Amino acid sequence: MTESGARPEDAARLTAFIKCHRAEILGVWADTVRTLPVARDLERPLLFDHIPDLLDRICDIAEHVGAGRVPTSPFDLAELHARIRLEEGFDLSQVVTEYRMLRACILRMWARDVVAPEQFGDLQALDEAIDISIAASIDRYTRARDRTLHALDRIATEAFGSRNLDELLQRLLVVMKETTAAVDTTAILLREGDLLRVRAAVGLGREVEHNLIVKVGDGFAGTVAASAQEQTFDEHPHAQIVSPILRSAGLQTLYGVPLIEDGDVIGVAHMGSKSAHVFSIQDKRLFAAMVARATSAIRQQMLHEAAVRASKEAQEREAELRTLADNMPQLAWMADPTGARFWFNRRWHDYSGASLDEIRGWGWQTFHHPAHAEDVMAKYRHAFETGQPWEDTYPLRGKDGHYQWFLSRAVPIRDSTGQIMRWFGTSTDVTNSRMMNEVMTTLASTLDYDEMIAKIAKIAVPDFADWCAVDLVEPHGLVRRVAIAHSDPAKAEAARRFKDEYPYRSNDPIAFTGEVIRSGDAIFAANSEDEIEQVAADARHAELLRELGFSSFISAPLLVRGRTLGAISFVTSSAARRFQEADIAVANELARRTAICIDNARLYREAQDASRLRETVLAIVSHELRTPVSTIDLAATMLLHAGSEPRLRKPAETIRRACERMDKMIGDLLDMAAIQSGRLRIEPEDVLAADLLNETVELHEPLAAEKQIKILRDFDMAGVHLYCDRDRIQQVFSNLIGNAKKFCQAGDVIVVRAHVTDKHATFAVVDTGPGIAADEIPHIFEPYWSGDRGKKTGAGLGLFIASAIVKAHGGELSVTSKPGDGATFSFTMPIARRGPST
Repeated sequence: MTESGARPEDAARLTAFIKCHRAEILGVWADTVRTLPVARDLERPLLFDHIPDLLDRICDIAEHVGAGRVPTSPFDLAELHARIRLEEGFDLSQVVTEYRMLRACILRMWARDVVAPEQFGDLQALDEAIDISIAASIDRYTRARDRTLHALDRIATEAFGSRNLDELLQRLLVVMKETTAAVDTTAILLREGDLLRVRAAVGLGREVEHNLIVKVGDGFAGTVAASAQEQTFDEHPHAQIVSPILRSAGLQTLYGVPLIEDGDVIGVAHMGSKSAHVFSIQDKRLFAAMVARATSAIRQQMLHEAAVRASKEAQEREAELRTLADNMPQLAWMADPTGARFWFNRRWHDYSGASLDEIRGWGWQTFHHPAHAEDVMAKYRHAFETGQPWEDTYPLRGKDGHYQWFLSRAVPIRDSTGQIMRWFGTSTDVTNSRMMNEVMTTLASTLDYDEMIAKIAKIAVPDFADWCAVDLVEPHGLVRRVAIAHSDPAKAEAARRFKDEYPYRSNDPIAFTGEVIRSGDAIFAANSEDEIEQVAADARHAELLRELGFSSFISAPLLVRGRTLGAISFVTSSAARRFQEADIAVANELARRTAICIDNARLYREAQDASRLRETVLAIVSHELRTPVSTIDLAATMLLHAGSEPRLRKPAETIRRACERMDKMIGDLLDMAAIQSGRLRIEPEDVLAADLLNETVELHEPLAAEKQIKILRDFDMAGVHLYCDRDRIQQVFSNLIGNAKKFCQAGDVIVVRAHVTDKHATFAVVDTGPGIAADEIPHIFEPYWSGDRGKKTGAGLGLFIASAIVKAHGGELSVTSKPGDGATFSFTMPIARRGPST
């Protein structure tokens, strides 16, 4: 008998029974255990494969207990069983229930035989054996659970205690390495698109691999990330390793787990061992559990890191944009959806001299010119109410009290839904460009020299200077101050007195005009009170300078076509407003444009003077010529009427024809002068077109007949009235017919045509002469030009005058011709009315 009361032979019978019926016992047990929800879907190997060994170990324990010997420890199989059940989600009570079900299965089968009382010892041995196994399982289960809970608790502690992502990853790897004795190295790689970057590594000196890049799909870690599944490499793992340190470290095994958050692989964690050929299931499960627990913390830190990085980048961009906005030449600002402004760049503050508190909201309105403020605000509010971009040009007051012109624009900034979040606006100083345009517009509006001189001094006042003086070089090298203007109406009289009482002097303080004219270079200076005393001619002169105001000045030469016409001087009158170096370029450009306009006015005046002189000469010559020509013509006429000898009659007629040609030539010269000076007189009246045409044809028929040239009529203008200068239009027809006669030969025909279309009458003179060469047609209406049709020449004024007369009536004289095919001259005139046919 043993101390427990069980006999060895009883225990032997029980164990023999169990071994004999093991398959049946295990089958019944498996069916019974499947009733547990946690084991219902458990795969057979995990549920069953180690149980036969466990049952054999229980039999061994029972035999040792029945023989009174100390049983062998079942810890190895009990621990295996506990670990498997722990990994599959069993809790402690469910593990104990498994043992209870095993005992119940054995007892039920044992009860099928008649159990003799002496066999109670056998049952006692069985109970003790099962209890020993239960105790071992509970112990190992508890140890495994405590190890897991401790590891997960450390993971949570490190997650909460880490200040940043790098610190968190380093702490996690230390925990993972220390939790499993066989681990020699661990690492965590985080995903960046298609790449994995080593963010932390522990062991084997791998800390130097920080930021090592692995492509997803390459190497061991890349394979884990691509498959999103845990991976183990136990045979020649170096073949799958990208890291040169790991390849040379002699690792026996690697185990990697993907970091998965919300279905996305955000990284990979792996551990490696030089001593273990394979990681145990428990080590793998524990590592995977730690990785799973750490993933959320890693993701949070990644998001925090990204947010910090984005915030830093946003701050850097904001600083860059602020720097850009503060240094851009425009005044920049932002407003809320109502139009109230909440931000201004440094240029705005520098220009206005105002603080943010003074101009935020609607305070900026106080810097608008009163004459423009209402109109500007109406457009501004309309833009903000409609959400349309805003643009306007208006003056803004600077800190010196002067107004500059600005082109302002604003655009709405919208969110993804189209709602306006804010407005961004800029104001660009266009004072100089506006002034330049105004200069050209104002000065180009007249060619009258005196009128232009009166405007010159006002072109830059007050936008560019407070007052301005203009000095021009007169004939014989003298310099005369021709204009002066001041921005302050109250000082206009002082400016006039300054001009009258103190004309140009070589030491003039206003930019030393003489030096500017001599050198052709601008002068820039800021003068003090002492300098005024030095340059003033007398106390009265100094008093006038102080009254006008004298702070800084620029004098620029009026240069054009290599000549210096004079100088223009710009002066500021207060210390708050002083010229800068950059203003010299503006002054030079103003001077250049002014010089061009002055030069044009001078040339125009000279041209007008030359035209008047020519007209005067022509008038004198024509008057002096017509008197002797008339005398000669009268004498020749008297000879013809006196019945002179036949031998004298022909010379007398020749003299008369020569006089007629001379009289016509004098008339043409006078007409040409009138046309070129713009003083050709047209005196329109109601004219019957048929009478005009018939009279003209009849006038030329006798002379044409002498040359055996026919003039034909091709018109029916009965009742057609023209509103024209009868004599001038008859002059047109006479010039056209005369031109045709000049080039036609005996047998040629000249046709005078006319017809009415709508409200116009079209006239044409057609000849069958030699025609006009193509290269001559563009010059046909130029003065003093004569083609060589038929080698005929003339003064070349007839067609020029005819064209000018037609233009004066609102028409256009044109010609069509081909060499050898005659020529056609035509023009159109409006009809006054058409009466009944006669």
